[in-house]
Formats: sequence, structure tokens, C-alpha cells
Amino acid sequence: MLERLREETKELHREIEKGNLAEFILSHTITRDQYKLLLLQNYIAYSVTEGQIKVFLVEFPADKCEQLQKDLEGEGVDYSIAKNFQKYFSINNRAEAIGAAYVVEGSSLGGMMISQQIAKCPSLSEIEKHHFFSGNRQAVNGWKQFCKMVKKETFSASEEEQAVQKARETFQFFGKVFSEVKLLTPSEVIPVNK
Repeated sequence: MLERLREETKELHREIEKGNLAEFILSHTITRDQYKLLLLQNYIAYSVTEGQIKVFLVEFPADKCEQLQKDLEGEGVDYSIAKNFQKYFSINNRAEAIGAAYVVEGSSLGGMMISQQIAKCPSLSEIEKHHFFSGNRQAVNGWKQFCKMVKKETFSASEEEQAVQKARETFQFFGKVFSEVKLLTPSEVIPVNK
């Protein structure tokens, strides 16, 4: 199942990574406002998806949005806009939750790699503590636990399809958030397409 999820979402995964503000962390050129926007975009995507996943996977550690919330509060960014995106994403069963969790847990692994570059970004040097991009190895443990759980699951052909389709939809939802949410000033946020 994991291999199928990886294979059938790899193109979408590549598309979503293009144009993501995290590239400016990797090049060490990110501005403070770009960082705030990246945090907000991630908060919206994670808070909506984690909330839905948790309904069907009670063992799922829905903690990424909490870490992002701490970062946003530290930066003085209003994140209440997240509720406006809830209508764009829903999960109907355990198989779909597993598909969505594949994307969420996998993307937090990417966050581990990105976090290793934060200290090299001059505009972020004044931030005392990063919660989401902390470099904490917990993201790796979360991924390992998720993989163990999926390997124990039995999927019917229909459930496999549902999981793969929801993984695709989850990538698309992340893409929607990344493309539609823009920061006007450090404290003012609007969705581009109302």
C-alpha cells in the first residue's frame, strides 16, 4: 500500500513542491514575511487535514498544527483564516484517512530536512525558537509509526483506491492553500480567491 501511494502521488508531490516558499529556506534567502506566510500556509493545510484524519485514526498524532500555532503566535500572525478552508477538504472513512495521513506524515519528513537550513537564514536569526521547523526527530518517529500501522492494515481493492484518491486530494488541497493564501502585511492575511 505504501509503495502504491508513493508511486501514484509522486507527480503531484513534485508539483506541490515547486513554488513552495520553503525553497527560500533551502537557498537561505527567505524574508521574515515569507517565513510567516509559509508558517500560515502550513498551519492551514495541517490544521484542516489533521482534524479530519483524527476522526478516523484516533491514534494519529495531530500535533503539527499545534507547533505551527505556537510559531504563528510568536510572530503575531492571525491564523483564524484556517476555518475558511475547512469546506475544501473532508474524509469519509479509515481508508481515506490513511491516504491523507500518508501525505501529512510524509511532508513532515520534508520539514525535517528544511529545518536543518533554518540557522543559515539571516532574516530568521532573531527567532529564538522554531516549533514546527525545530529539527526534532519526532517527525521521523511519526513516519515510522505510520508505516508500521499501514503494514498491519488489510485493504480491499476499493479501500486501496479510496486511500490513493484521498492522498491525491490531500496533495491538491495543500497546493490550493499554498497558492491561495498570501500575506499582505505581517498581520493581515487574505485568501487570494475568496
